Amino acid sequence: MQILGAVLLFSALLTSYAICEEVLYKGYKIYDVQTTTRSDLKFLQTVSRDLGLDILSSPKIGRTSSVIVSPSNDEIFRSFLSKQNVTHKLLQGDIQRLIDHERNSNDIHIRKRRTVEQNDTIPIVNFNGANFEYFWSLNDIYKYLNTLNEKYPNLVKVVDHGTTHENRSIKVITISTNGEVNGSRPVVLLDGGVHAREWASHMAVVYLIYQLVERSAENMDLLNNTDWVIMPVVNPDGYEYTQKDRLWRKNRSPNNNTVCFGTDLNRNFPIGWGNFGSECSVGYAGASPASEHETQALIRLMEKYSNATKVYLTVHSCGDFILYPFGYKYESAPNRKQLQSLGEQAAAAVRAINGPLYSVGSSSALLYPANGSDDYIYECLNVEYAYTLELSCGDSNKSSIFIISIAEMQRINKEAFEMFKVFGKFAGKQIKSSG
Repeated sequence: MQILGAVLLFSALLTSYAICEEVLYKGYKIYDVQTTTRSDLKFLQTVSRDLGLDILSSPKIGRTSSVIVSPSNDEIFRSFLSKQNVTHKLLQGDIQRLIDHERNSNDIHIRKRRTVEQNDTIPIVNFNGANFEYFWSLNDIYKYLNTLNEKYPNLVKVVDHGTTHENRSIKVITISTNGEVNGSRPVVLLDGGVHAREWASHMAVVYLIYQLVERSAENMDLLNNTDWVIMPVVNPDGYEYTQKDRLWRKNRSPNNNTVCFGTDLNRNFPIGWGNFGSECSVGYAGASPASEHETQALIRLMEKYSNATKVYLTVHSCGDFILYPFGYKYESAPNRKQLQSLGEQAAAAVRAINGPLYSVGSSSALLYPANGSDDYIYECLNVEYAYTLELSCGDSNKSSIFIISIAEMQRINKEAFEMFKVFGKFAGKQIKSSG
């Protein structure tokens, strides 16, 4: 146990030091661990907690879980698994190589864009100004929102809905053919970027905004009867920090009496809140329910539009899941059949364009018990259709989890949009509540 304590302290010091220096993952590995029995599952959870490991894909009996292991933990981790006879295999031998490849590829596309934009004789390869050939920075996303706000004043409103610990704005865009969202029509409330490292989440939400605004004439069936309220980056501090630490998940608020930073915003909601790991763990739920600026901002947004909201979607990456309440307890939602049916329609829409097969079900049944924003808006604010969308990991990147190629990101954007269309059309058909 002294060894484990030293490992955790070392990890904590790295977390503190990472504020100023780039975090490198040279020699970090990803293992696929098979949890066949309840004993296997409990063992993996215990070892991961004691060693401070990052389980990337949710552990569940009968499935494999992807786990990040540092070079200093590699030997002891494999030894523990072997002694317990837990089946495992190496998926990725050096995470830093994946990160470097992603960065180099992104830089090439950014340089290409800038070169093209400076040469009027070469047509810009984009979608009416919104270029999806690279991963956008926070500044890119916010500039785009502000541009839309100026260019489409009768359709778009962009507001600052709060600030983060590091004083960054948390922006919200509303999209309505009425000019503003006033509660007179059904609303789809949607957010992305809760977890900083899930870059595909941010891009899928921005792609939706592009479709609803810049290609509104082609998507009037999503706008005629439906208003959209979107917080594309719930966690701006964390997203900005992923430029230094690509696998950072939490926000960047300091934790009391430790050198560790950040709270898992999805675990910070005031429903089913509990102690999900130590302050240094990736799943830390915060000092108290709704303790974080970002959580509070999203709750205020939910409360403001709760009467009109017919569908709530929180977009994450990755896993090919369409999840609905409950997540924090093993109980069926009262309208489980309706939630399942609508989720299956969204999954079918992805399959119709030759996308992957999404699993549909409650979070606690398909994954593991844990609270989240969909539980909160469903049970506390009575929004009857609330979903967590875990987007595809991509066909060729099962071992890289959050690090998805640009080509696959473009495909995932289109798949996600097919799901958004299903939910948007459904919302527009619902009888509006008095706002």
